[in-house]
Amino acid sequence: MFDVSLRLEHSLPFCNFSKLFPGVGIQRWCNLQVDILEFQVSKEEDAEKLEPALGTLLKSLGARLIKFNRYSSRNMEAVIGCKCATENSTVAIIEWAECIPVMPVTYRGGFEYCRLLAFTKDALSGALNALSRVSKVEIESKSVVPRESARGAITVPVDQFLGTLTKKQLEAFIVALQMGYYGMPKGATMDQIAAKQGMRRSTYEEHLRKAELKILQAVRPYARLAYVTSQEG
Repeated sequence: MFDVSLRLEHSLPFCNFSKLFPGVGIQRWCNLQVDILEFQVSKEEDAEKLEPALGTLLKSLGARLIKFNRYSSRNMEAVIGCKCATENSTVAIIEWAECIPVMPVTYRGGFEYCRLLAFTKDALSGALNALSRVSKVEIESKSVVPRESARGAITVPVDQFLGTLTKKQLEAFIVALQMGYYGMPKGATMDQIAAKQGMRRSTYEEHLRKAELKILQAVRPYARLAYVTSQEG
């Protein structure tokens, strides 16, 4: 299996939207039914213009905005009932070529950065040829994934969920799991785990809560994608 990362330059809708806001980082999760867009905004003036511009974009696509969330002045999320097809979405093009688009797709400064998995050379060639019809295609990296490693490449990378945790945060989370803190009923209390770790409750709790927050933030787009898709169905 081939694991390929690409930089694309094209005029499809979300890439064009990125050109309007070159200072905004956009991450996109798509299952061809629902799009989740997360925005990282650096300029206050972009924050004010973002939602109206998104509405105009979706109207032109015939798509609809399900929900727009402002988590802070710099972090926003749009949940969209998407109209993705090979005419307007690289995700659809990649799937049409019988390859797997790996989420999230990222847009920065008018460029799209995406990763795909292909099971054969022919499938990879087909995807690249299809993309080249609508985009300038630059291969940033390409590797061959051994058969025994294919499961890890297809599923969500562990680093995406746990890579931001410090050693102390990861240890606090693992110990809580092992001692049954998340069981019903609980196998251990916060005080018991902290005592076993030889630290004050407040210190242990701080490590655990930070670990939980980072993990939940990482899983949130996938959970929302699954939830909204189930509601739409």
